[in-house]
Amino acid sequence: MSTTVAARLVSLRKDKRISQKDAAKSLGVSQALLSHYENGIRECGLDFLCRASSFYDVSSDYLLGLSDTRIAADTLFDFSDIPQDRELRLNTIFRAAAVLLEKIGKSSNGSAENVRAVYLLTIYKIYVCAVNSGILPKDSRLHDGLVPFISSNMLDHALTGLKTDETAKPKKNVPLPLCLDTVVTESIKLIDEQIAAMYNGSKK
Repeated sequence: MSTTVAARLVSLRKDKRISQKDAAKSLGVSQALLSHYENGIRECGLDFLCRASSFYDVSSDYLLGLSDTRIAADTLFDFSDIPQDRELRLNTIFRAAAVLLEKIGKSSNGSAENVRAVYLLTIYKIYVCAVNSGILPKDSRLHDGLVPFISSNMLDHALTGLKTDETAKPKKNVPLPLCLDTVVTESIKLIDEQIAAMYNGSKK
């Protein structure tokens, strides 16, 4: 079996922070067989490869070592619903972002520029957090305290600039794309959990 497939199976499982036993159960194989796959002792079949790609949220090309990019570009920009969109995966978030950008990009009132600013600043805020957490190397362009404050205020300003496009009337009885529905639903749950935690904490 390819050492790349074996190594990536191990790496993806560790990234997911699950035991070999739990991974085997989710993938529908015995722990012994998964161990053989992960150690390169046995060759996995196409059916297992497809299940592993779906479970670990990566492309088959990545698992096979044909690509170093985990996410297949064609799945990001194909806006038809797929079963994986029901789960809050990295791909689901990317697909929801792509759907929103594509739809708002058709706006005629300049909202697209504000949306681009929101996305840029949001990604930059994540980058700053990653640098400050030591996940990414320190960059001399970052100034502790100042950049997060400025980017937060710029993000707030960009969000207030989003206005309703009167010319783009939403179609009736058209459901949200599944990926977007999942992201919105999970975001609301996260907000509710945070509010409940803050409320419970203030009562102590």
